[in-house]
Amino acid sequence: MAVIKPFRGLRYNQDAITDISSVVTPPYDVISAHDQEWYYQMHPHNIIRLDLGKDMPGDTEEVNKYTRAAEFLKNWRKNEVLKQEDAPAVYIYEQEFLIGTQRIARRGFIALVKLEPFDKGQIYPHEQTLSGPKADRLKLIQSCQANLSPIFSLFPDEDSTIDNYLSAVTPSEPEVDFIDTTGVRNKVWVIKETSVIEELIRRMREKPLFIADGHHRYETSLAYKEQMCRGNGKPEDDLAVNYVMMMCVSMNNHGLKILPAHRLVRNIKNYHFDQVLQSIEEAFTAERLNSGCQLEDFISRFNAETRNHTFGMYVGQEDLYYTLYLRSQKLLDAAFAHGHPEWKHLDTGILHGMIINRILGINFFDVTQKDNVKYVKDEKEAVTLVKSGHYQLAFFLKPTPIEQVKEIAMARKVMPPKSTYFYPKLITGIVINSLNE
Repeated sequence: MAVIKPFRGLRYNQDAITDISSVVTPPYDVISAHDQEWYYQMHPHNIIRLDLGKDMPGDTEEVNKYTRAAEFLKNWRKNEVLKQEDAPAVYIYEQEFLIGTQRIARRGFIALVKLEPFDKGQIYPHEQTLSGPKADRLKLIQSCQANLSPIFSLFPDEDSTIDNYLSAVTPSEPEVDFIDTTGVRNKVWVIKETSVIEELIRRMREKPLFIADGHHRYETSLAYKEQMCRGNGKPEDDLAVNYVMMMCVSMNNHGLKILPAHRLVRNIKNYHFDQVLQSIEEAFTAERLNSGCQLEDFISRFNAETRNHTFGMYVGQEDLYYTLYLRSQKLLDAAFAHGHPEWKHLDTGILHGMIINRILGINFFDVTQKDNVKYVKDEKEAVTLVKSGHYQLAFFLKPTPIEQVKEIAMARKVMPPKSTYFYPKLITGIVINSLNE
């Protein structure tokens, strides 16, 4: 069951920072080097300096981007750029955005959630994690002693009881209201009424939580908690290190949208497309679209395709689009007989296991090859990067259904990295949870 509680969050002081959009960012793992520099230039107090600092010439174990982040955090608190809430609170957070021409909103709440190992309890992951990001996030939490951004989790709410409750207790005017750089409107209500918080805790008591985004940060928080236990003895249950800041959203929320994370690949060994295509056609029917087909036409046809395990492929050197159809389910039984058998039901698992790994020779578990696969949600960006020669092939996928996420998580299995792209991303800088109070 979910053990949640309110907390005295650190928030940007709106008397000092009048434009909140100038100091917040998307999550660190979707920020490019170009965007990192852009956020640095946007405002001297932008959260980028804490969450994704720059490496500098002459950095050492004692002085580096992590120690600089801690110093920034300390000074911003001292100068009241960041102010701590005067009482424990739960933060209702809504993001209003466009899907096509439809404007919709996703609402949930940010609170502290008690940490539990993934092999027990009621908190479930659904994606494989990698060692590099966890090492980076651990150094950051060790230096700053804070959760700088909320983990994104989902909970079952078939009758929308909690969703309706959040709507009922949300005041008319938010305390924070801004449009971010992607055009998403972000609103935050600070709820301090004890009776309202206690009722929310009661309603959430029997709910499992499924991590949507933030697997690396959750595992990092577990590692940090264990580290603190070894150093200081077993901490009491109510100490901050036992909890992590989390955004909780109903699986029944109408604004819960999953987009596909398309794959771009490069550095394919001994790359000859004719040979690659021949290998792909051993398991897939490859239907080539007419020469001169435009991206919009291809995506329209691809999205209308109803057959299971269908993929799109763009070949830059030929400027051609292909639709790939799995020939037989029996091929998957053999391919996944000795590892991750649950992946044979997942488009991302089939793409990685059958094509990217087996045919192209790129293993995303190998840290030396991590830059050989890029994940993007925008089809135009994918085609542009392949056309430019930065990548050799693009593969397009359908969105992963939320039911599959829940099914895999409940079985305590995991999907390949970036199997889901929950849109929009939560904003970093809305609220910070200090772990050293």
